[in-house]
Parts: sequence; C-alpha cells; structure tokens
Amino acid sequence: MTPLRVSARTLAEYTYFAVDLSQMSMQAMVMGRLGHRARQKESSAQAERAISWKGECAGLSFHVTGRIDLLDDSVSPPVVEEIKVTSGEEPICALPAHRAQALCYGFMLAQKNDLEGAALRIHYVREDGTTLASFLENLSFGELADGFFALLEPYAMFMAQVLAYRQRRDDSLASLDFPYADFRPGQRDMAAQVFTAIKLKKRLFAVMPTGTGKSAATLYPALKALGQGLTAKILFLTARTTGREAALKEARGMTARGARARFCVITAKEKCCPREVMDCDPDVCPRAKGFYGRLKSALEEAFFDTVWDAGYIADLADKHTLCPFELSLELCLHADVIIGDYNYAFDPIVYLQRIFDRTRDITLLIDEAHNVPGRVRDMLSAELSGPDAAAWRRDLGKRYGRGAPLYKALSELITALRNLPEHIDFLPEEFAEALDRALDLSRDMALPGTAGRELHRFCVMAGRYVSAPEDYAAIIRVHGKEKSLMLLCLNITDYLGHQTAKLRGCVYFSATLSPLLEMRRLLGGTEEDACFSLPSPFPPENLLVMTLPVNTRYSVREQTAAQIAQAVADMYRAHPGKYITYFPSYAYLDKVSQFLEGMEDIPLHVQQKRMGDVEREHYLRRFSDDERPFLGLCVLGGVFAEGIDLPGRFLIGVCIVGVGLPQVNRVQEYLRASYQKRLGNGFDHAYRFPGMQKVLQASGRVIRSEEDRGVILLLDDRYAQDAYRCLLPENYYVRTLKQSAGITQNMQEFWGR
Repeated sequence: MTPLRVSARTLAEYTYFAVDLSQMSMQAMVMGRLGHRARQKESSAQAERAISWKGECAGLSFHVTGRIDLLDDSVSPPVVEEIKVTSGEEPICALPAHRAQALCYGFMLAQKNDLEGAALRIHYVREDGTTLASFLENLSFGELADGFFALLEPYAMFMAQVLAYRQRRDDSLASLDFPYADFRPGQRDMAAQVFTAIKLKKRLFAVMPTGTGKSAATLYPALKALGQGLTAKILFLTARTTGREAALKEARGMTARGARARFCVITAKEKCCPREVMDCDPDVCPRAKGFYGRLKSALEEAFFDTVWDAGYIADLADKHTLCPFELSLELCLHADVIIGDYNYAFDPIVYLQRIFDRTRDITLLIDEAHNVPGRVRDMLSAELSGPDAAAWRRDLGKRYGRGAPLYKALSELITALRNLPEHIDFLPEEFAEALDRALDLSRDMALPGTAGRELHRFCVMAGRYVSAPEDYAAIIRVHGKEKSLMLLCLNITDYLGHQTAKLRGCVYFSATLSPLLEMRRLLGGTEEDACFSLPSPFPPENLLVMTLPVNTRYSVREQTAAQIAQAVADMYRAHPGKYITYFPSYAYLDKVSQFLEGMEDIPLHVQQKRMGDVEREHYLRRFSDDERPFLGLCVLGGVFAEGIDLPGRFLIGVCIVGVGLPQVNRVQEYLRASYQKRLGNGFDHAYRFPGMQKVLQASGRVIRSEEDRGVILLLDDRYAQDAYRCLLPENYYVRTLKQSAGITQNMQEFWGR
C-alpha cells in the first residue's frame, strides 16, 4: 500500500487547533513570508531543511514530511527552530500547535540521524524579523518519539475511517449504472471522451447542444474515474444557479442508484451569511466564536448523508451555531464532488486553497464554458475608483475620526490617484507607495463594508501588473475631478493553461463553445487536447430558422426601429403564442417597444432594468402560469437569454435583433489588439465570437425537448455573410427572406396553417 502523505503542520493542527474562526488574509500571508525570510537571513543556521519520516502506526503506512525553518546542527543537541510571525502581543509561552510542529521535526531529525535528542526553539518575530519571544527546550529521543506518536495515532485512527469510507465509495461506483435507462444519442461517446481526458490528464473541449444530457454525460464518467483512483476530487463548476441545480439533480439520481460519493455545494459567503451585516470577527459573530470547537460534531452528523446542498448546510450550520460558508469549506475537504462557481478554481484570491494546496489530483468539469473567458478576465482585473476611495474615507472618518492614520493614508491615495496622467505604462512610485501604506494600515484598522476586500484585490492585481505588464492594460477613467485606475487583464490564455496543466483532466463543455478550435486556443488548450462536438439530438424539421436582412448597427437604429417592430409583429401574428425578442441594448428595446405598444393585438411582457431575484422570478413565471399568448422583450446576453428552461408551449419562438457584438469602447479595443497579437484574429475574439455565442444561447431557449417545435427569427443583414453564417449550428437550416411578408408565409407553412 502506498504510504499516506501528511505534513507535520497538518499533523500538529489535527490535535491542536484554534478554537475561534479567524480570517487569514493575503496580507498576513505576505507578512509571514517576510518575517520568516528576515529571521532566516540574520541566522547562520540552515534554512528550509527538508525532513521526512516513513513508518507505520495503527496498521497504516505513513510518509510524514516538512521543512525545518532553521536547523543549527553545529551544536549538541541540534536546535530545531520553528519561526512564527505575529503582530500581536508578546506570547508568554509557545502555542501547543507550534510546539507540536517543531516536535515532529525534532523526532524525524533524531530518528534519521540516530541522535539521543534534539532542542526545540519556538521563535516569535515581527514582520521585519525582530524577535518578540523565544522558547527553548531540550527533549530526549524517547520524549520526542512519545510526543510524535501521540500526534500520529489519533490522526491514523481518523485516516482509517477515511480509507474505509473510500473503499465503500469505490465499490459502489464500480457497480454504478448510468442513471437513466438508456444513453441519449452521443451521450455515451461524450462520457468516453471525459473518462479518457481524466485518464490521460488532458483537457477536453466539447460542444454539447441542448438535450444531449451534458451534466450526466460528464459527471457519471468522472465518478467512474474517481472510483478507479484516476482522480481524487471533482469540481463541477458553473456560472449560474441553474447549472448547479442540474448537477445536483444528477448527483441525487446517482445516489439513489447506489453511489456512495459525497457531493457538496458552495454558496458565496455574502449570499449564505445569516447576519444582516456580515462581520466575521469572533468578538462580533457568535458563529465564528468557538467555531472549531463545535465543528467536529457537525461533520460527524454530515457524514451520515451524501448530498450537502445549500439548504442542508444552512440547517446544519444553524443547528451547531456555525458559519455556513466556513462549514461548506470544511465539508469540501471530505466531499468527492464540489459544485460551485468558476471562481473557486480560477480566482487567485478566493480559490479553494485548502483543496488545491493539498493535491493536484483534481478534475474540473466546467459547464457553460463559453462564459469562462469573460469571468476569468474579471477575476484577474481590478479597478481602484477615486469616488469609491472618497466614500471609504468618509465612512472611516465617521467611525475613527479624520485624525486616524488610515484616513490620512486614504487621502494620500486619493491625491496620488488624481495626479495620475491620462496614460501610464507603469505604476508611478508615488501612487505605489500610497497604495502600500493604505493596505498596510487597513490590516489593523478595518475599512468599512467591502472596501477592505476591494483594496486588497486591487493590490494583488497591481502586483500581477507590475510582474507582467505585457498581460495588462492600465486604463485611466476620469470622473469630474476624480479618476479611476482600471487594470485590465489582456492575457487569460496563459493563466488558464497554467492553472489546468497538471490537473487530473479538465473538461470545458457548452452548447455554444464555438468555434471549437479557436476556443481551445483561447482557453489555454494545446493541440494535444481533444475537441469533441455532438450534433443536436432533436429533429431538424421541428425548428424553423429565418433571417431577414435589416441594418441594426448603432448609427441607424433610430431609422430601423419601425422595421424591426413590424417584423416582430408579423412573427407573433402569424401564430400567436409565447415569444421573446432579444435586443442588443435597453435603448434599442425601448425604441422598438414604442412602436409595438401602439399595436393593440400584441400584449407585451417587458424586461426592466435592475430586476431583483423576486422580480426575475415573477417575470419568468408568467411563461408557465399564464395561458394567454404574449410577446416578451428582453436584452441579449441578459439573465433571460441564458440558463432558463421554457419547454413546449411556454416558449414557441424567439427573435434576435442584431449579431450580439459587444459595444466598441476602450476595453474592447485593448482586447482586440491583444488578441490580434496573440491569436491573430483580434476582431473575431473580441467581438464576433462572443457576440454570436450570445445569439446561440438566446436561440437555444426555443427547442428544449424532442417534442418541442419552434421558430427562430434572426434580424440583421450580417447573417448573410459567411463569417457569421458559419458560426450557426449545422442543424439551423436558415431561410433567407427578402421582405417581412415572408415571415408570415413561412410560419403558416411551418405550423400547418
């Protein structure tokens, strides 16, 4: 049996853990590294000495590893020093977890070199390496061995339970049948591709149209691979709640068929926090105070179940007075499948560090992958706004007074931001220093609301910008006398390629991941990574696709609004039912709706700006609850253009106005130039591809099952161009119309009237 690997730190913290929940910030981690380096630099002892031990305990084989911060073997007994950095008060004794970690190193050193004992020094320092306190003790080999095995034995008992669970899980997955009576057309092939990608540790890029059962076709083979030891953990990543619900549905179905795997859903902290004002300070939040003391009993209860969705975790957290978000993170360590947002794998600040730092035996299943480029670019970009900083300073002044050091630091930062020239190629020294000062002071004096997190994120991205300026564009925006600095990430390709290179397979799949070869390049794939495309499983005769050449470009929208309204009206009148017309902007929607409102026979159902969750639910509910026909007006690329399921008579047709191109602005032009330099087709990647992906997502709302019949009307003269036409699916047999009257004729023939 392969020895179980465990670090000395993990071993120590299994027994000696902090009671309260505390937030480890990136600043604290940086401070820790600086303090370690400063102390190691001033010492003549060996730094970062690797040490390990292999042996048995409680019938299990272990490989314990670690690095000694400082080892002075020029004296007898040798001194093992564990460095800990703190900004708090001087400790009166060594913390048990710190001593236990040093004890592990002392035992491994003594055992390896046949020593009679070792000296342990726990050294507490400031960020600059200044000694705050130091605690030294000499231990014999027997004392070291007793202490080491006192730590290892309870951990070994826990791992015995883990291994027993894994054996039961693997046995269940070996005999697990596909969760449906039969595979849909192409589904078995897709499952084989997913399994192969995991087995070969490669990326797979797949187009899976609506109705191909993509969640089952990816999750089932991944679980099979998990049961065979080809991967250790599966992350099913989605951009929307609907994607998570689809994955959960398959998880429950497989559990019902005998799968004994554990599934955990992660919900954003802001959404699951039960407090009116989120504050994770243990002195403020009772769920953070004593968190780890109550955690064990909650985990033991959870282990009796297999699907830990948001509701389950919320109830469990309430029962044990725990933070639901932190509880979900702890459950992730024990889950086989984690279901959550893209950012838990790709955001450098909020990714699941506790998962990725422990193993690279991870498989990513990335749903609706056409959303990944924009989402990851947002994760790697940041903006520091002068008006926002002024608001932070105002709130800070009310809380601490204008004489507070952080208030003054924010004033300096705002001034430095105002003094930035309109174009910069690097961060001016004055601005960088003001930024560092504000960040340093924000560690000890909390910024109001989310300001601290926003400042921290900007500083992290500023560091990335400084280290790789060619991957970023620094954009200055002017707001009156204030300015904002946006650091726009231009190169997501190398980042995604690096993040997924050494994983146990990475599957990008979507109905609109096209053109497939170009998306593989953009998402960091190589020619060694597979591409796979499934045709639509639905009868092509059930779909009528028409295009009418109308100029919808921004400069002529005022003139063509009436023509658009007439075409939409003709579509509705030819066969009344429930339709949605998608517009490139709210402004264009408003122009056309003015003409439609004058047509009394066409009832409208208009999407409003800034709809909340309840308003969105009410808007969608009318499609299923109201039997009467109507015409919905929505924005292309909005919440009602993707991820909604309106089968059968709930939606019988859509009209798409335009080709979905993003608005021309500085950001898009920077992206176009960068794509042109890196990939050679800048306009396609910055404008045409994302535009047509929005078109295909919206058009995909129509046919949702084999029984569905529906109509797609494309209004734009560019659909006659090969560059756009070739991006439409093969099952779109497009009828090009010369005038609006052809809409009525074709629809009446299609509907059999």
